[in-house]
Amino acid sequence: MTRWMNMENACGIRSHGRQRFFVLLLAAAMLLFGWSGRTLANAAAPDSLMPLVGGALVHAGEHKWQETASELEKFEAEWRKQNASSGEAADSVASALAEAKKAVNDAASKPDEAYEAVSKLTKAVGRFAGAGAKKDSKADGKQAAGTLLPILRQTQTDIQHSDWDKARSRYKQFDSQWSKNETAILSDSSGVYGQIETKLSMIRIALQAEPPKAEAADKGVRELIQLIDDYASGKLHEDAAASGKQSVSDALAILQKAADAIGAGRNAEAADQLRAFIQIWPSVEGEVRTRAPDTYDRIEREMTEAASRLLSNPPQPEEAGRIVSEMQTELQPFMAQTSYSAWDAAIILLREGLEALLVLAALLAFLRRTGNASKQGWVWSGGAAGLLASGGLAVVLTLTIANVASGSTRELLEGVMGLVSVFLMLTVGAWLHRKSHVDTWNRYINNQVGVALASGNLWSLFLVAALSILREGAETAIFYIGMAPSIDPAQLALGIGSAAVLLFLLGFVIVRGSVLLPIRPFFLGATVLIYYLVFKFLGQSIHALQIAGQIPAHVPGYLPSWNWLGVYPTWETFVPQLLVLLFIVFQWARQERKMRGSARESGPHTV
Repeated sequence: MTRWMNMENACGIRSHGRQRFFVLLLAAAMLLFGWSGRTLANAAAPDSLMPLVGGALVHAGEHKWQETASELEKFEAEWRKQNASSGEAADSVASALAEAKKAVNDAASKPDEAYEAVSKLTKAVGRFAGAGAKKDSKADGKQAAGTLLPILRQTQTDIQHSDWDKARSRYKQFDSQWSKNETAILSDSSGVYGQIETKLSMIRIALQAEPPKAEAADKGVRELIQLIDDYASGKLHEDAAASGKQSVSDALAILQKAADAIGAGRNAEAADQLRAFIQIWPSVEGEVRTRAPDTYDRIEREMTEAASRLLSNPPQPEEAGRIVSEMQTELQPFMAQTSYSAWDAAIILLREGLEALLVLAALLAFLRRTGNASKQGWVWSGGAAGLLASGGLAVVLTLTIANVASGSTRELLEGVMGLVSVFLMLTVGAWLHRKSHVDTWNRYINNQVGVALASGNLWSLFLVAALSILREGAETAIFYIGMAPSIDPAQLALGIGSAAVLLFLLGFVIVRGSVLLPIRPFFLGATVLIYYLVFKFLGQSIHALQIAGQIPAHVPGYLPSWNWLGVYPTWETFVPQLLVLLFIVFQWARQERKMRGSARESGPHTV
């Protein structure tokens, strides 16, 4: 969680996305190559290189190309002075430097390409630094923290002298240096990292306010110096530094208090609530960052901007209220965790498995009744082939999707696959309801098997059985893939295992025991279960797309929230679920009306 300040804007509003992108990439590079902020063992010390390339990236993010070019010239001079030996990492830096200089010269017409080139150079320098870094993370974290103190003390002096321009400039330099050392500190102590991040936000709010909050800024810097000094000297124990576990729900509750205070004109109270939000944000941010990086970036920017608006003179409560409202909307999809239970997992396999079992039993019974029992082997072999093909399809889909599902992509995948499942289940539900009358079911079986027997083409029996099983298997695979990201593996295994055991017992009783299965109760029950899953999958899928940032989330405040049923308090989930519920009722009434006449004439039938 790294911040770049643009103090030239009176309210502290700045371009943040690209700089955040750089920070995340740099952190990843440092983790990958084991570099945690220490100097290299050889003469090519990154401490003299990283501030220069970091400054170039800051200027590039602000589109200050003349300053960017100047920083690159200084970097090139220092790079040559280091006289780095040849190697893949060093060659990468040299190549990236040449590309960055050329791109910056053309930045007037291609600013995005110039920024990317400087970012590429920064990552190359990080890899070069990591090539010789030591890996003692605890020592590195404390040593890295110690390097932050000099410039922080200079910032405190500027604040005490009310030299705000210089204080802001110093703080900007400190923030840049922090970005290069935060990974080492986070690796050593997440509690210390969270406290430093919180105090940084408070200091930035005080400096950005108009006029600046001298007392708050001085207190914040003084406390930060004490915290870093205690940590670097080993006086701070991990248990004292660790913060309690907070949730997105806790963060939203604080934002609601801030919104209420703003609405009542209590600006100071609202500012205190925003400070409380900032304090718990480090323990909440991971959940948001891994699932929706764009939302994480916006919250990072907005939380300090809203506080700055309230602390400015005069305060700007209307603008602060708007920002707080946006934060609530952005975080709302993360409050309720999408989840399925073993019951949901079992329903899918039971429903699909029973349908496949019913088809096989009906085919076998039809052959026995027509004196073609010797041909049952074609049905069994077709069913086995369909089962194997279903397993292969499930493996292929799982492996393919596993390669692309991560972070917000996982949420996007869950949403898309869930909506595909909804469409399939609506189709299946309508099919089940149509087959819930015995005469309709018998006509279906006669059409499937009668043609094969009449023509003598026994491969048709094989294909009918295989395709029946494959269809159910493919649907089952798609349903489980859509469900998998939001169910505990133990619950998934329990649901599938229980359903499989029950299916085996039912299959033995129905097929081997020649037990007659009541058609109408079975199909009506299966239809109800499938429509339950339709309703739940629809809500869960749209909710996942909201988390992925593909669909907005408007929360009026009075809609119900029943996670177990896939109901969330947003218009985007409520309206589609209401429409599909009306569609289900319409479909049910239409099918019942069509079959009412024949149902009066038919007695209870079984197969």
